[in-house]
Amino acid sequence: MEISVVVPVYGCPEALPELHRRIVKTCEEMNVEFEIVLVDDHDGKGSWEEVEKIAVSDTRVKAIHFAKNFGQDRALAAGITVASGNWIVTMDCDLQDAPENIPLLYNKAVSEKLDVVFVRRQKRKDSAIVQLMSKQYHKMFSYLSELPFDYELGTYLIASSKATDYYKRSSGRGKDYTMFLLWLGLKHDFVELEHETRFAGKSSYTLRKKLKYGIDAIVTFSNRLLYIPLYIGALASVIALAYIIYVLVLYFAGIEQPEGWSTIIAFVCFFGGLLLDTLGIIGIYIGNLLDIAKNKTEYVIQDKINCD
Repeated sequence: MEISVVVPVYGCPEALPELHRRIVKTCEEMNVEFEIVLVDDHDGKGSWEEVEKIAVSDTRVKAIHFAKNFGQDRALAAGITVASGNWIVTMDCDLQDAPENIPLLYNKAVSEKLDVVFVRRQKRKDSAIVQLMSKQYHKMFSYLSELPFDYELGTYLIASSKATDYYKRSSGRGKDYTMFLLWLGLKHDFVELEHETRFAGKSSYTLRKKLKYGIDAIVTFSNRLLYIPLYIGALASVIALAYIIYVLVLYFAGIEQPEGWSTIIAFVCFFGGLLLDTLGIIGIYIGNLLDIAKNKTEYVIQDKINCD
């Protein structure tokens, strides 16, 4: 098997027949042996029924149906696990990633002997607010993780089996596939492609989901969060020492001082909140370690079609 195209499916049943048609047409024109892996993330909107129809009519399609919603990163992990290609292409199901660009990614990876080719999405079809939030988040993520990650990168990419084997062996929460491959540091490059208009459906990522996903990703790839309270505590100690010296100077100078109850309460509330934030950050890291120690399953598969 030369190419496996892995697609997590959520909330876009109308796009699946067209997605299948365009992937098949593109790969057949490349004249390579290929397979398509569709992973239904249990959206409850009829996606599995469409995936099932496609897999029954085309044995080159491997279909996986989750028992409940586990998230896009788990769906990608499941698809990559059953994929058998020398090269694995990952993409979204809403056709904002054009399947016709697969030959471009494949030829660049093979000709330049790369392990990963990432796609930078130009002219993203997201709202201005979403793009602004994405830019700010990825700037913060890049600083905390020390990875040069920008908001134009998505799940559309091609990776060698060597790169995906490292991903399969990793464990823990927040396994963002694109970030993981970038973190590996294997030989890679980028291509710039225009972001297509969504064929059907709408994004399922609410603000709450995005925040949770972002926190999991940062905790997985960075320990810098643990240092932030340390730096703030050190700065607060310096300020407190300076304030003590200021009070002593006023006392020995015989200058009457205000009572300062509001200042004390403000300091107590501020540092109380800081302590709780610190405990929360530590708790997230410990939770990650606990999940790994318990060897808890990442996802549960309810049905499979054309999978060994």
